[in-house]
Amino acid sequence: MNSLYELHPQLAPYAIELIRRAAPYGAIVTSTYRSPQEQQQLYQAFLAGANRYPVAPPGRSLHQFRRAFDVAAPDWLLAAMGDVWQSWGGRWGGCDGGDDPIHFEA
Repeated sequence: MNSLYELHPQLAPYAIELIRRAAPYGAIVTSTYRSPQEQQQLYQAFLAGANRYPVAPPGRSLHQFRRAFDVAAPDWLLAAMGDVWQSWGGRWGGCDGGDDPIHFEA
């Protein structure tokens, strides 16, 4: 499930507000909480070259701890969202040319 309400209670209100602001421009949440099994599947797909974005091994992803979410959006919008997210104290995977611009965490 990709509900922002699955996120940690201290993180969810900020994520919800970020998406509320960005949704009219095309932002869609694609991933929030992941079970260890889901993380393992994504990690295996990443190792096989089926995913262009990095995936942490099970037990090392903040998705498993309800502290991360991914978003599909145009690059310009991800950058704008990243600026806002970082101004709120979060970490954005596209910061400083990072290779995971769809990833937001706290």
